[in-house]
Amino acid sequence: MTPEQEKALAIARARRRRAEAGGASSGDSARDSVMGKVDSFVRGAADTLSFGLADEVAAAGDALFSPVFGTGQDGSSVSDRYNANLQAQRATDESDSADRGGYRLAGQIIGGVTGGLGLAKNGLSLAANAAEAGKGLGRVTAASAGDGLILGAAQGFGSGEGVDGRIQGALKGGGTGLLLGGATPLAVAGVSKVAKTAAAPLMARLYPENYATDAVATALRRSGKSPDEISAILQSAQDAGQDMYNVADALGVTGQRLASTVARNPHDKRQAFIDALRFRQAGQGDRLANALTEGFDASDTAAQRTASLTAARDAEANSLYGAARRAAGAANVTPILEHIDETISPGVNQIVSPRDRIANDSIEGALSRVRSMLSDGNSQVTDFNTLFRAKLDLDDMIARADAQGAGNRAFALNQVKRRVDAALEEASPAFRTANDTFRTRSGVIDAVAEGGAATSGRQRAADTIDQFGRLTPDQQGAFRVGYADPLIAKVEAMSSSPTTNKARVLTTPKFEQEFPVVAAPGRATELGQRIGREQRMFDTAFAALGGSKTADNIADAIDMNKVDPGVIASLLRRDVTGAIMHGVGKAINEVQGMPPSVIQRISKILLETSPQGARDLLTAGNEKLTRSDQLRAKVVSALLNSGAAGAGRL
Repeated sequence: MTPEQEKALAIARARRRRAEAGGASSGDSARDSVMGKVDSFVRGAADTLSFGLADEVAAAGDALFSPVFGTGQDGSSVSDRYNANLQAQRATDESDSADRGGYRLAGQIIGGVTGGLGLAKNGLSLAANAAEAGKGLGRVTAASAGDGLILGAAQGFGSGEGVDGRIQGALKGGGTGLLLGGATPLAVAGVSKVAKTAAAPLMARLYPENYATDAVATALRRSGKSPDEISAILQSAQDAGQDMYNVADALGVTGQRLASTVARNPHDKRQAFIDALRFRQAGQGDRLANALTEGFDASDTAAQRTASLTAARDAEANSLYGAARRAAGAANVTPILEHIDETISPGVNQIVSPRDRIANDSIEGALSRVRSMLSDGNSQVTDFNTLFRAKLDLDDMIARADAQGAGNRAFALNQVKRRVDAALEEASPAFRTANDTFRTRSGVIDAVAEGGAATSGRQRAADTIDQFGRLTPDQQGAFRVGYADPLIAKVEAMSSSPTTNKARVLTTPKFEQEFPVVAAPGRATELGQRIGREQRMFDTAFAALGGSKTADNIADAIDMNKVDPGVIASLLRRDVTGAIMHGVGKAINEVQGMPPSVIQRISKILLETSPQGARDLLTAGNEKLTRSDQLRAKVVSALLNSGAAGAGRL
């Protein structure tokens, strides 16, 4: 240090000693000046902002820089200077608390508020983060209690003296802060609720648009969806041809509750709202039929598909069998005759010697007739065309046996038919191709009926899925038509009443398992979504229009007479309590900010179907609600930080 610096430092120290010699009275006089009071305020703010460590920080600064600037107390070492400075800082704080307590307290409060706002702004407050995220009051309260515990413990630790004092201060401050943190959000919510309730009857009439958007934004938050998600849901519905799907539907249960409020309270658009829901519900059957048609690629009925497939099969068979006949050689019917003889007259003796004159049974008679078409006992049929005609006659006999319920006769004739087919295939290789093609086409036709039977509750979903998986692609297409046909018929046959839910028959556990498998490739997801939307639209309509009509009747009476008939009825019965309750019920909507003008605007938002329009309306309300949450979060954080500062100094 240069001689000039040493001289300046000595002069500064001499001045400080003279000032200290002036006595406490002159110091107190300086602290009572304007600048002294300002300093008391600033020191109070610094105290809470630093979690009670401002005196330690100031003492440490003076101890470090005293040799350079001549500030603070003298001492032979940094430690001595720190202890002397800390004692002086705390003496000043005690003096301010005793003589200028108002200024110091104001500074502490402002410091607490400023610190709380800073914590909230920088995302360091648990309660503020929970409130801004739209969490419920319970979650915010729990987070606030955590904030109180942390801040109270920090303030208590910083304000204590010595190791034991700091630990005790942290424990006491943390416990008190925990209780204070839990109470602060509840108090803020209560005050906010009271203020809103007091202002609602007037402000809702002056600013109905704001109250309407607030109500829908609250419903949006409770639904757990964002404006963009609601817009995407509406866009998906429009892409699927369900452009009547609206905001109330997309919101789910919260939208349905608002729809009920709109439909059951008097306002100018009430009838239009009800008519819109009824008109939409009347078309549910047509929309579901279309969804099933497209989902299963079933543009025709089961009967139409069967007829068209049969005609195509027969035309193809005529061509193939014609070619087979033209290319045929001699037929060998001996294996056929041997099988018939073995069935109706086993053993050589029965062939040589007729048994008696007892009449043939129906099976024996049928087989004998077939035998007579193939042999007269001496010669056999060798001509391919003759044998083919016998096959056609045999087909008719089998069909008649099936129709008559003669299963055993049909079984015996089918055994013969297989041998006739084998003889024809041996005589003409082209016949085998024709036969295989006919069999394949017949399997596709049979799949139509199998699909129709699969919709019955008597057939398990697992069996249907297994059966469908074993079919060829052509058979699966026919199966879908047969499967969809009875479902479409059932939906179309149901009542068109707005209270009839046609989608319900399609949402059983059986169909929920089968539809994703049986639906046309790539259409299962859309089919499920379309049916789900129809179910949701019914739920919305039922919430608004279904149930008891008492509420509707009372609303109509209020609208017509401007008097709640429930109040009059209770008074006539001398039920004063009941009359009061009816009157309170009538006033609830007004108190909650739900006069007719607000409900009317809510109805408009709920019926919105445009994705962009819904996004704009919901975003405006959601942003307003978010701003309110942010303000409330800052208030909670500021109050909590100030309270925690006090808790740490108890």
